Amino acid sequence: MQKDIRNIHTLKEMYNEWPFFRVTLDLLEMVFAKGDPGIAAVYDKLLVADDLQSFGEQLRKNYEETKELLLQVAGHKDVLEGDPYLKQRLRLRESYITTLNVCQAYTLKRIRDPSFQVSPQPALSKEFTDESLPAGLVQLNPLSEYAPGLEDTLILTMKGIAAGMQNTG
Repeated sequence: MQKDIRNIHTLKEMYNEWPFFRVTLDLLEMVFAKGDPGIAAVYDKLLVADDLQSFGEQLRKNYEETKELLLQVAGHKDVLEGDPYLKQRLRLRESYITTLNVCQAYTLKRIRDPSFQVSPQPALSKEFTDESLPAGLVQLNPLSEYAPGLEDTLILTMKGIAAGMQNTG
């Protein structure tokens, strides 16, 4: 649909009168609440070739335009206006998720950097061979093609981000 006031009016009517359409847009609003164009820009800056940077910029611009249109149709000023409990939970997790995203982006940068040489793995000290739970979280994988700890860091950040993006808890 074109961005035309008549279309906006039709979409608002659909939102107010069609329960399925309303629920669908409410789910989209939740997805937009979880999105962070700033974090996407960090990934772009660290991992995307210069000639493709404009693509990410255009995607972020489209994200913002679509979010504004969605809010306009729903009659909201901000995302998750209709679900303050979820909004609060997502805000509480935001600093943790942002930290994990930045850590993940830098880890991917280290993994993808062709000048990075994998050195022979050092002998494991007693603190890493201990069978305690913390030592079990990050173990040096003898089969990994990456530097010690990078693959584990990547896996832990993926799990942390996925857990933080859930709607429970």
